[in-house]
Amino acid sequence: MIVTLLSMIILLLNSSQIQTSSIIKSLYAHQQLIEKLTTLEGSDFGLTLIKLESLRNHLQFNLDDLNQKYSFDIAAHYLQNPSYQTTLLDALQQHTMNYHAAIQTHATIQQNTKTYRNTLRTEHSAIEETLRTLIALQNNMLFKKEAINSYFIYFTVFYIILIAISYFSKINTSIRDLHAINGRTPNYDYRVKEFTYLLSTLHKVDEEKRNETYLDPLSQLNNLKGLIHIYNRQHIAYNYTVYVYVFSIDNYKEMRSHMPEETSQSILKKISFILSLYEKANDHVARIGYDEFALVLPSDNQETAYSTCEQLRKTIEETRFKTERINVQHLTISGIFIVKPKDKTIESAIEYGRQFLKTSPKRQINTNSIVLSF
Repeated sequence: MIVTLLSMIILLLNSSQIQTSSIIKSLYAHQQLIEKLTTLEGSDFGLTLIKLESLRNHLQFNLDDLNQKYSFDIAAHYLQNPSYQTTLLDALQQHTMNYHAAIQTHATIQQNTKTYRNTLRTEHSAIEETLRTLIALQNNMLFKKEAINSYFIYFTVFYIILIAISYFSKINTSIRDLHAINGRTPNYDYRVKEFTYLLSTLHKVDEEKRNETYLDPLSQLNNLKGLIHIYNRQHIAYNYTVYVYVFSIDNYKEMRSHMPEETSQSILKKISFILSLYEKANDHVARIGYDEFALVLPSDNQETAYSTCEQLRKTIEETRFKTERINVQHLTISGIFIVKPKDKTIESAIEYGRQFLKTSPKRQINTNSIVLSF
């Protein structure tokens, strides 16, 4: 009973250590998000508004995640003042939202006043100071938990050794019984099943090690193989109609011949970043050709899914692409929105979309076509 109680305490402390480590990671993640927000403030504003909205969602989610993790950390409330931690988290949220609001106002009205700069410096300094304090508190908390956990582990091991010594004869009898059991004729059917399971487990581990083959090295999005792999692995969970959006850059082959390869790749990276902003929990994006991209959207609403694709097309059209020969260049894309029939594979839907964009006379520049069946 005592060993069980000690084991429960050790388990609680280990869980609390994991929670504290997770809080520290979230704090560093928040710091990185703030740096992205700071970098965004000084960049061009072709994608500023959509990036701001994406960062705001990430920042708010991270703040909510921090509060939730801290509320679940029961042991922390006994090792430090909970009200002080709550005050720091509230201050971090307030300064973060103020900092985001200042940059959003600047991005909207395009003013760069002294008051705006002072506000940015003040809020940024307050965020950095609060993050440093929170990280220091959590590191100190983690050290305390590790020390207490070590004492409990040593005490538990020592106590178990004492029990083992006092019940040596019973343990010795159990060992003899175990040898007697192992000496019997083994169940070969069971061994075969065990070996099969081990092989399948090793195959899964090896497959995870090869997952770099599913990534496009330039855009860091999924490639076609990776998109199909993820879809086939998760499509059982989809209870919605699956919509496939395939698009390519208009007249890109001709444009590419007039620009350096480095500039061409830079444009593709920027479009890949825009596409990644439209990837939600059940959506998947990929670069499937040199200037071809795909977006898979399981959804219960066709209008919403198509609206997402149309918004993506307009966003790319309104984005400014800087090149060496042309200061600001606007690109357009043409896409095809496909309602995938249940009896068709995702591969066939994507291939249909690619062939449509390459050969169909119905394709129109800077326009999305809709195909309800194929």
